[in-house]
Amino acid sequence: MMLQYPFRTWTEDGVVYAQALPPLDNVLTYGEDDESARAAARAALTGVLGAMLDHGDSIPQPPDGAGVSDVLWVEPDPHVAWPVLLRLERERAGITQAELAKRLDVTFQAVQKWERSGANPTLSTVDRVMRALGRRLILVD
Repeated sequence: MMLQYPFRTWTEDGVVYAQALPPLDNVLTYGEDDESARAAARAALTGVLGAMLDHGDSIPQPPDGAGVSDVLWVEPDPHVAWPVLLRLERERAGITQAELAKRLDVTFQAVQKWERSGANPTLSTVDRVMRALGRRLILVD
């Protein structure tokens, strides 16, 4: 699963605005040009998703892109992308944090920590977690 959310962009009075599409359409930012607007959108998306994680809020599934065109696809920073992906995959598998902890022979608190912004697990840990969820870790550029 790729973690990207769509943003619409427009220019007004020399400022480039970027607004996420629903259900994250409350994320709105701007920049001096396309590049700075993209960077601002990434920072805003990272902040909103991180806050949602840390408050235990539901994280919306990113759209698959079908039927979505003329948008800017934005990825959150990795320190938020990993916990969001973990939570979404765990929920997709229909298991609780406690059940995942048991499958991995780790504490419930370890899984809780992985689902908070700023989690920094090793690649081998990420691979183990994904396998426990019936998924594979594939690194792409």
